Amino acid sequence: MKKEIRPADENPSVIRPLAKKITLACTLVYFASYIMRLNFAVMISRIYSDMGLEKSALAVVLTGLTIAYGLGQIVCGVIGDKVNPRHMLTAGLLLAALSNIAMFFCSSVLAMTIVWSINGFAHSMLWPPIIRILSTHLTDSEYGYATVRVSWGSSVATVLLYLVCPLLISENVGLSWKTVMLICAATGIVIMILWTVFSPKLLEHQTVHGNGETRDEPAKHKLPPYVFFPVVFIMLAIVFQGSLRDGVTNWTPSFLIETIGIPDELAILATVFLAVLSIVSFWFFELIHRKLLKNEVACAAFIFGLAAGSASILYVVNRHISSMVLSLIFISLLVSCMHGVNLMLISIVPKRFAKSGKVSTYSGILNACTYIGAAISTYVFAVLAEEYGWNFTLLTWIILAIAGLVSCLTATPLWKRFRKEYSDNPDIREH
Repeated sequence: MKKEIRPADENPSVIRPLAKKITLACTLVYFASYIMRLNFAVMISRIYSDMGLEKSALAVVLTGLTIAYGLGQIVCGVIGDKVNPRHMLTAGLLLAALSNIAMFFCSSVLAMTIVWSINGFAHSMLWPPIIRILSTHLTDSEYGYATVRVSWGSSVATVLLYLVCPLLISENVGLSWKTVMLICAATGIVIMILWTVFSPKLLEHQTVHGNGETRDEPAKHKLPPYVFFPVVFIMLAIVFQGSLRDGVTNWTPSFLIETIGIPDELAILATVFLAVLSIVSFWFFELIHRKLLKNEVACAAFIFGLAAGSASILYVVNRHISSMVLSLIFISLLVSCMHGVNLMLISIVPKRFAKSGKVSTYSGILNACTYIGAAISTYVFAVLAEEYGWNFTLLTWIILAIAGLVSCLTATPLWKRFRKEYSDNPDIREH
């Protein structure tokens, strides 16, 4: 007989110990994902130097991962609603670790591209089941608490990689980049073992919902047809968000080097600063959502507005002042806003589909849109900066933020109706 769970929403401010444990477990999984996914990109300058290649030669390796990860999100999102999410996370972590180990033996760009594309698919097996686990085992208030902390896992991993990897491959320590890949794989394997051992106990309980009821499996209620209209605009907004979040982050060091003239090492540290600030931004925007703008799509529109303002000030600063401090401040605000939009549209929106039994499916589809935007912008921003200069490129950042704002505002009325008539409607029960 399964254990009964005390309804946590009797006091929404109380987070059950079980919810905290589930959150910690999922955070560790997401931390491992970033450790085994970003490591190659962090060390890429050492890799092409050691292999005697041009930068562009290794770009295909990262492109392979991005494409496989984005497409895999859709496939694994659908699969994630049909299989045990606990087993799916174990399989994803194992495949990612094996891919990192395989990179140790790769000596050609072709082999590295194939292996790293497999790694991209492995990581696409992780986010959809994480969201499904959180949405079905936590109450609404606990879900907000959990999504912020799981997102922290990615930020902490990013900071750790940018600080530790350069140290490990420096002359003082002397490790090869391939050895660092093995260390990352070992980290993933340890976390996979911990997940495999402890998750059955954590997830043996019946699922909990905002009304305090418990049950074994969610019922599936057909979605109202009108919801697909706002979903399309939410997907567009996520593409714009992915373009700004990853595109701006990836090219911030180059922007600072070329416009301000700072040293390479200081420019790379700017990336670490962006990751550190994202930890604060997740908490801040979740608080805004919980206390002020409880419609997550409307909240995303508000955040896009802040982003457009930050990008506009950045444009003026770069055009007239050329200050590293001011540029970094407003770039940081812009990227932080995109992390906030990510939290609203990719972490919180999928939970609203719980009564349809398709949380994982929508989580995968929406997350894939991020990497469509990221893949396009990483290339396009480079071309724009080379052909037209950074001032013109900054104008495109303003346009993308405004486009995201308009997309969210267009989706908000019908999303509000969907929340009222479907996801928040107590008459539609998940029996």
